[in-house]
Order: sequence, then structure tokens, then C-alpha cells
Amino acid sequence: MAPPKISSVRLIVCYAAILGTLPYLTLKASWVTGGSLGLRDPSFVDSDLMLFANLVTGGMDVVAVILALAFTYSWGRRIPAPLVLFPIWIGTGLLAPIVLDLPVIVADLTTAQLTEMPLENWVWAVVYGGFAWQGVLLLTAFVLYARDRWWFVVTGTVKPGTIGVAGLLGIVAALVSAIGHSIWAFGPGGIAARGQDVVLAVLGVLAAIALANVSRGRFWPRLVLVWTGAGAMAGTGVWGLFSSLTMGSTGHAAVLAVQVIGGVLMMTSILRRLPVVEQAT
Repeated sequence: MAPPKISSVRLIVCYAAILGTLPYLTLKASWVTGGSLGLRDPSFVDSDLMLFANLVTGGMDVVAVILALAFTYSWGRRIPAPLVLFPIWIGTGLLAPIVLDLPVIVADLTTAQLTEMPLENWVWAVVYGGFAWQGVLLLTAFVLYARDRWWFVVTGTVKPGTIGVAGLLGIVAALVSAIGHSIWAFGPGGIAARGQDVVLAVLGVLAAIALANVSRGRFWPRLVLVWTGAGAMAGTGVWGLFSSLTMGSTGHAAVLAVQVIGGVLMMTSILRRLPVVEQAT
């Protein structure tokens, strides 16, 4: 049987998403290979720690390119579900808060004094603009892919059961995380960082509410809220822990650890309630 024809919409979304990764990958490639593109102070990226961080973050964008292609072409449907779902879940958690916080980020970039930073001003616009671009288009590509591969999640009803201990602990962790981010939102720092804290607090609360009411009404809207909120908790929590530990600032580490664990528990809980069909893959 001939493979289904790929729609022009999916092709446009795929390659537009890939296009959005190129500026960031160009910066990372320059810094990893000893270049000074966008750097006021080239020594900023000279340490082994920065080399590792740039390899990791650049690698994450390479994964985004692979995912965009997998979401578009027929071979992507043959990839085992966990290998697709885990990276896009983490990607959702990292990118969705930036998309939601973008107006505040733009306001911060246009008013903040960045002259003392080791990066040129335009680098911030390229980085956050690229993340927002990827967030919209990569997640659009995933929705189109998931609609085809797991259509029964949208049309089906929630699987009988409860959220279990994992779900209850995840909800508690989400509320603890939301309280922590709400407090940090009124602390020191730029308005973009504080706006991010507000977004993360709201996403965590919405995910907790959705999981607590997962058996009521349609399933897929609640799945979207838990997917996004739990992903934001896990993704930004891991990145926050990495940043805190490498910079020697562990003041938020306990809340971030709770946040990561809570995100994983909430996602585990709602996946147990997914609608199923015999032919599901």
C-alpha cells in the first residue's frame, strides 16, 4: 500500500520549525568551535562547563529538528511511542512557558540595560525569538502527528480508575511549586524572569486542577493541561537544577526537585487513564 500523501500544511510547518532552529544552532556551533559570534567577551564560553552546556543545548535543538521531520514523514509513525513522546513532552515544558511569557520577554529586552552582559544585545532577541518560533511550530507539528497516530485519545473517553497515589502526590508537588514560583515572582530579577515564574505557577495549578477532575467531562482538554503543566514543571525544573548547581546557587534547589518529581508523577498518573483501542500503537 502506498504511504499517505503528506499535506503541504505539514511540510510548511515542519520546515518552518527547522528554519527556526538555525540561528540558535549557528550560535552554538560558533561557540563550541572557538568562534566569537555574538560575544562581547569570548572568554565567557571558554570553560569546560560552558562547553558542556553549549553542547547540551545545541543538541536539544538538533533533537527538535529530528522531531519535526518525524512528525511530518511516514517513517516517524514507526518510531516507538516513548522515543517520540518523552522529548516532545520535555520540549513542550521548556518552550510553552517562553511562548506564553513572550510579551513580557520582549518588554524586558526593549527596556533592560544589557551593556554589561557578555553577549551582544541582538543575541537575546535571536535566542528567545527562535525559542518562541519553535514552540509554536514544533508543537503544531506534534499536534498534527498525534491526531493521526493517536486519534483515539481525542475521540475516546477516559479509562476507568483513579489518579492514584502518584496523582495525589503530583498535585501536592504542583501546588508547592506554584507557591514557590509565586514568591519568586515578587523577588529580585528582571521582569522576564518574574513573568516566567508567574507562567509556571499558573501552568502548575491548571495541571493540578485538570488532573484532579480528569474523570469529568472530555478527556483530551485535561490531558493537554496536564501535559503542558507537568512538562513545564519537569523541563524547567531540571534546567533550573542544572543551572543552580553549576552556578553554586542552591537556594531554590529543594522546590525545583519537588517540581521535577511532581511533573513526572502527574504525567505518569494521567497516562494510566488514556483511552485505549486494540490497534493502538
